Amino acid sequence: MTVTRGSKVFLVVLVLALASVGGALAYAGYLLGGEAGAGRPVAIAIERGATAGTVGDDLADRDVVRSALAFRLVAKSRGLDANILAGRYDLETGMSVDEAIDALLEGPIEPETFRVTVPEGLTVVQTLGRLAEQTDHSVEDYRAVLGSLTLPDWVPALDSFDPTIVREPYEGLLFPETYDFRQDASALTILQRMVDQLSRTYDQVPAEQVEAMQARGYDRYRILIAASLIERETRVDAERRQVAGVVFNRLVAGQALQIDATVLYAIGEHKERVLLEDLEFESAYNTYHVTGLPPTPISGVGKASILSTYDPADVPFVYYVLDASCDGRHLFAVTLDEHNRNVQAFRDAGRCQQ
Repeated sequence: MTVTRGSKVFLVVLVLALASVGGALAYAGYLLGGEAGAGRPVAIAIERGATAGTVGDDLADRDVVRSALAFRLVAKSRGLDANILAGRYDLETGMSVDEAIDALLEGPIEPETFRVTVPEGLTVVQTLGRLAEQTDHSVEDYRAVLGSLTLPDWVPALDSFDPTIVREPYEGLLFPETYDFRQDASALTILQRMVDQLSRTYDQVPAEQVEAMQARGYDRYRILIAASLIERETRVDAERRQVAGVVFNRLVAGQALQIDATVLYAIGEHKERVLLEDLEFESAYNTYHVTGLPPTPISGVGKASILSTYDPADVPFVYYVLDASCDGRHLFAVTLDEHNRNVQAFRDAGRCQQ
């Protein structure tokens, strides 16, 4: 067979191309590989929101891997780019790309945490909103996992609540507090931590107080309901036991509690004061119309209110109204006449002295 000049040129080009491919493959293997023997320890701090590109640059700059580009390409192919958890990692120089990615996929030895704060007195709707503002999870994410929570055994079966009466069966079960969570905490993990903290808070109540309330017919759940009223009625810690004393005095006497916060919960509005027409709202939560406690708590309850409800002050009072000084304190009264005078003084002062 005769070999033409054109064929010779093609063969030369083909040989060079094959040599080039072989060289490229060899170079790629070099970039992906590591160095034999133990390298120097390198502590890497990865911040929240970091990408494979930024991490690869850092690893290459500190000689953990040879090529930031090779790291980025392999990291994306292995799904690391969307799953890099923030925190501290202990790596070493001279690692192969796969070794570095394996270490990162295992997660940090010191995970980055974030902090969320839920104040006392919020409803479940408000609580989920606060959590959504402070985390990567939406209100819908939190709402979707409520049914998966493990609740304390003293909480009634929530499916036993009449949905025409009870608007939010999880009310009061998410303990208000400041929490630190791992950066990868799920919506369920966050809510379960809040429920567990409620149980731990109950564990701090002296056993004799728990037994005394049970003897009076108040189990843990009914105490939580009463404590939510105290939570919403006063922000002054020194008054909580007194307000609790008034609540139980009225319950014992069979008097309607007439707590404005229950009316606001019933109508589903949050405003500065209750109007006369609001008092006529038909609801099992409207304590101007029904005697006894509401069917569920009306808000999240803090530790101070729970402890105060288990240890109410032994007071003769059955009435209270805000002090006109507007410092959050109340004036307490034994008789209706005395209470009416306190109410009138409050009104005469323009409701609050600014």
